[in-house]
Parts: sequence; structure tokens; C-alpha cells
Amino acid sequence: MDDSQPPGAVIALVGIDGAGKTTQARRLTSRLVERGIPADYHLAASGRRVLSNVAKRLGRGDSVALLGPRTAMRAEAAMRRLNLSWSLRSDLLIADRYSYCQYARTRMLCPEVEPWVRKAMNGIPRPALTLFLEMPPELASERVAVRGIDDEPVDRLRALDAAYRELPESRDFTFVDATGTADEVSVRIDAWVDKLLAGGELGVEFPDTDEGGDDR
Repeated sequence: MDDSQPPGAVIALVGIDGAGKTTQARRLTSRLVERGIPADYHLAASGRRVLSNVAKRLGRGDSVALLGPRTAMRAEAAMRRLNLSWSLRSDLLIADRYSYCQYARTRMLCPEVEPWVRKAMNGIPRPALTLFLEMPPELASERVAVRGIDDEPVDRLRALDAAYRELPESRDFTFVDATGTADEVSVRIDAWVDKLLAGGELGVEFPDTDEGGDDR
């Protein structure tokens, strides 16, 4: 991955399924826009859910069962790369998932394909801030079950969490406690985003962010 910053900047939210990435990414985008900061939300999906739905119609468990791990990881990486490429024109992109999600998933399911996946993501810029939402796998699995869209066993979430933490990029992650209410998690996220804004590290001009930018 290119270490340069994009024309604007990226704040990426990553973590295991059920950690609240989509909820918090949408909430963060709304709060920034309310403050006059031109932020755009984008779901950097891999198409895994679509592939898994097709697999289930064909009597297979998921995308990996349908395509095999090597082909599934390549297909997901290509779709995620396409999704990210379309979204990187924003002054400030709030990315719901990022290339790191694909690296971790690939490392968990088919590590021999990881070099190919990384090559496919070449040119995707390093985020200005990567927020890893920390969630106990047991609680995350319960949240996924309540959501009712898919199923994520605890053992698989544990393996995915470990894969994220093994990534070389994880040394630059900002780890955020994602337990508690959505409001409580948002406050924790805002504290890190406010530091980024106050430090002028986004590389673009924004309105005065003193209001709401206290040390929370």
C-alpha cells in the first residue's frame, strides 16, 4: 500500500463483524457534516454477502464454500478495490471497512493468497486515521445474531480478530473500545478525530473546529 496521503484524506473504521463499523462510520460522517466539514461516507464492501446469498441459493454455505478460498479471496479483493477506487475523490472519506479488512480475512482463510491481495490493493492510500473497533468476539457474535442478516460463530470471529492484530499495519491502528452504547463509542471516536483535526494532519482546509473539539 502506498504510504502517501490521498488528495483529501481517509478515516477508516475496521474490526470484526458485529463491532459496529457501519453504525459508527455513518454517525461520524453525520457529525462532521453538521460541523461544516465536508465528509463523505462510503461502504468499502467486498461483495461477500452477495456471493454468500448466491451460494445459499445453490445449496452451499457461503462464498468460500461456493468458490473455494483462493478464488473467493481474489473475487472479494477485486470488488473491494473497485469500491475503494470509486470513493477516494472525497476531501474527507469516512470508509466503512478498508483494504485491511481484506488482508485480515485473507490471512484467516487463505494466507497463501495474501501477497496477491496486497498487490491487487496497490495504490490504495494509507488512511490518516484507522480506527479499529475492539469488540469481544462473544459479544460481537451475539450482535450479529440479533441483526439477523448472517451468522458469525465465535471461533471465526476470534480468528479474524487475531488476523487483524497480526497485520503489519496494525501498529498504526488506533484501538477504540466498541463496547457500551453507540453514543459512548461515538464519544471515544470523536476524541481521536478531534485530535487529528486539531493537528492539521488531514491535508485539507476545514472550518474552525474549536467548537465541539474539547478533550472528551
